[in-house]
Amino acid sequence: LGLAIAPATVHAQAASDNPSVTAQLDAVKPLVAKIKKNAVTMQSFGLSSGPSWTTHAEVLTRMKDDVNKLQESTRGLQSHRTVASGWQQDAIDRITALANDLANNMNGAIDHLNKSKRRPTAAPYPEYLKENTRLVTALGDEINAVIDAGEAKAKEEALSQKLD
Repeated sequence: LGLAIAPATVHAQAASDNPSVTAQLDAVKPLVAKIKKNAVTMQSFGLSSGPSWTTHAEVLTRMKDDVNKLQESTRGLQSHRTVASGWQQDAIDRITALANDLANNMNGAIDHLNKSKRRPTAAPYPEYLKENTRLVTALGDEINAVIDAGEAKAKEEALSQKLD
């Protein structure tokens, strides 16, 4: 994703906040939702002996592609870090850390699946899948919280200016 993608909604920004940061976060929300949907599906695969290892591999590959796109987005956020407000910088750091943890955990799940194709539900594979769901959920929650905080901060500043 990049700066060329317009956000689906327009969010109020506080004067010191960088609107590009919020726009990038808003633009990545559908991708995070897609990753989460696949993570939940994969976690359910890990609880049973249902789908074959090829089905696991296909879904993990799609997820990995989406996680790679997410990593590109976090690089875009990082490129705006120096011109973001202080609280946005902290948010970028938290979001980047979660995205990196998700990518690392995805790699672990893929490596484990490649090593144990006959038993895709053997430990620690289900734990990788559960952790993917936890991480992408935390990531989505963090992105929503950052957008909400920015809107609240902008409203507070607008009200403060009206009172002056």
